[in-house]
Amino acid sequence: MAVRPIIPIRKTYAFVGDGETELWYLQMLKKNEKSLTVTIKPELPQKKSIEDQFDYVQELSEIHEKVFWIVDTDVVIRETRAFKGQKDKSPAAILKQKYQQIMSDPKLQDKVIFVANTPCLEYWILLHVVQTTRYYDTGDKVIDEIKKHEPLMDYAKTQKYYQQANDIYKRLKPFLNMAKTNAGRTGAFDPDNLEKGLSEMHKIFTELGI
Repeated sequence: MAVRPIIPIRKTYAFVGDGETELWYLQMLKKNEKSLTVTIKPELPQKKSIEDQFDYVQELSEIHEKVFWIVDTDVVIRETRAFKGQKDKSPAAILKQKYQQIMSDPKLQDKVIFVANTPCLEYWILLHVVQTTRYYDTGDKVIDEIKKHEPLMDYAKTQKYYQQANDIYKRLKPFLNMAKTNAGRTGAFDPDNLEKGLSEMHKIFTELGI
């Protein structure tokens, strides 16, 4: 009687982001990195408040090997500036609370990898072609800078640009090592100092072995 080979169960890594650009980018990563020994599952939560995202991350951490929580801080910064309530209830304060909860809970610390981009994912895209730690207060300003450099002078924040026409991940793959190095130079997320240029996307590639 032939012995059936044991097929290992592939570990699944979930990715939670609050924007469509993260979803499009991760879908292209998944498409191109076919040698990955894990399954990646990009998720776009229906509710996008910090509290709702955190609850979703906790839920996913119960069923996946790891959960990457990707947070663009531009909305948090903008909404905190306009916030009129108690300081400890502001979006920035809530983000700090949830971040500290992850960092102080051994179970969450083992399962959840927090990834910040300031102001947004486009900062990670920019780091493929420019070494910078400059702070941009809006995503539009980052896009203006991106469009000064090849091969991104035609950059557009659209699903067609990311996926159908260009395959942004494949286009930027030759610059990936530079992007990881540049991202490392931007430092670590500091919940008490949100207004600094930052991308922690390199954490994803370190964890996945890319």
